[in-house]
Amino acid sequence: MSHFITPKIPVSSCQVADTRVTIDGMRDKTYVDKGKLGNGLFARYPIREGEIIYRFSGKTIDFKEAASRGDKECWSLQIDKDTYIDTEAPGCYANHSCEPNAGIKNIVELIALRDIPADAEIRFDYSTTMDEDYYQMNCDCGCQTCRKVVTDFKWLPAATRERYLRQGIVMEFIARQYVVSDSTTRQAMRES
Repeated sequence: MSHFITPKIPVSSCQVADTRVTIDGMRDKTYVDKGKLGNGLFARYPIREGEIIYRFSGKTIDFKEAASRGDKECWSLQIDKDTYIDTEAPGCYANHSCEPNAGIKNIVELIALRDIPADAEIRFDYSTTMDEDYYQMNCDCGCQTCRKVVTDFKWLPAATRERYLRQGIVMEFIARQYVVSDSTTRQAMRES
């Protein structure tokens, strides 16, 4: 049975036709509110490490349509080389962090990477979903290890790539290009 919620911020600002958001039977764990980076996704209740926070949904679009969004391209979640989800609210309000407390598994599941207290902003590293050699954005996440620019996964520091691959929070179409060893991450040969 599906449940519907009404976010605090109008869903129309995320280009969705209606103000209801399906949470696929999950209890409402999030809300949208103003944060350091503008509108953000916040934990309504304490969320435990490994817990599914949210399942992204939206219509499937291609690269051309995602790129046409300009600075709103970050609302489109890349799930394959030329396939994106035009994320609906409240998922489109999940901001980036270079030190994320959440990550994406199984293509659409936003999961907690550590315990997240109530009212904390939920953020994932956008680079774990990016492999297009096109989009980048300045980063103002404010964390100690901020990279200052968000870009494709392949441009992350090797240790960061390896950590994300071990955590299983890299989109499958990107992860297939990498081999994880005990001491280093090597990029596998790409098919031409």
